[in-house]
Amino acid sequence: MKEKIINISYYLLLKYTKMNETQQEIRKILAVIEKGQNFLVMGHKSVDGDAYGSSMALYFYLQSIGKNVEVINELPITPLFHFLNIHTEVHKAIEGTKFDAIFVCDCGELSLIGKYPELHPDIFEHTPIVSIDHHNGNKMFGDYNLVDTKSSSTCELLYDLMEENKKEITIQVATLLLFGIIRDTNCFKNSIRPHTLEVTSKLIALQAEYEKIIFHSYKSEKLNYLQLYGYVLENLTSLKGGKIVGGIITQEVFQRYNIKETELGPQLINEVLSSLDGADFAFLIKETDSGDIKLSFRARRDGFDVSRIARYFGGGGHIQSGGAYTNISIEEILKVIEEMDVRM
Repeated sequence: MKEKIINISYYLLLKYTKMNETQQEIRKILAVIEKGQNFLVMGHKSVDGDAYGSSMALYFYLQSIGKNVEVINELPITPLFHFLNIHTEVHKAIEGTKFDAIFVCDCGELSLIGKYPELHPDIFEHTPIVSIDHHNGNKMFGDYNLVDTKSSSTCELLYDLMEENKKEITIQVATLLLFGIIRDTNCFKNSIRPHTLEVTSKLIALQAEYEKIIFHSYKSEKLNYLQLYGYVLENLTSLKGGKIVGGIITQEVFQRYNIKETELGPQLINEVLSSLDGADFAFLIKETDSGDIKLSFRARRDGFDVSRIARYFGGGGHIQSGGAYTNISIEEILKVIEEMDVRM
């Protein structure tokens, strides 16, 4: 009994210590925001809902408290996010020359933002970097690191920072934060904790447009997209006796169904391929407009870390999901997927 009490006390101490560390980092970052005036915000170059939601929410939040902000991304923003009615242009090139801090959202390592550090060494070597992230294996590359791998999303973490600052969170910012949480948890199916639902409740109380997000994310598929899903299922790739399943979509197939690669959302892998009974994890291989290969991975059950495969190809992610870009052949990709041990 005494040993059990000691174990519980140790667990509570660790939990309190972690919470205290997070609060301390939040306060340090808020001091940076309070002191500074000019900020640069960016997310990883293959923009998903959490990267977009967090970077744009931070952009508008900083503007709302009187800061000058520039938001950039190396790749174009997918049309899938247009329903959010964000009229601010996300620039590809950095226009400013001096910033008080660089905010990097949803990146486990700095290389995921693209070539900006190489193109602008004067900026990146002499400006404090604030990393806000929730990925396993984060490199802690920032001068300030608000990193919590138990958080559902970067947007959840960002809400905690904004709440601590005790400034108004607008409907637009609340909607962007909720969008990131919903997309990164696949509508609360993965990686949630009680705090995730608490934050969600607070965002809805702030009039975040929950129904709009759900409709455009999960209830608005066009016929040609469903036909593409049918093609993928008819031509399903099965490895290890069905333990690994996936789809391959070349540019020829995209053109056949009049769909651009950048317009294909996560539903195919999240809702279709990942639902196949008996599989441990699913993958999707897509040929981009530029000829590169975009990879996505989703674990179907606990005990499998698909981010290992993503990291092998230079990408990243979570235990249950990951992604990467590569230029090696599809045959080589399939060989790696089949041979790599992702069991935990």
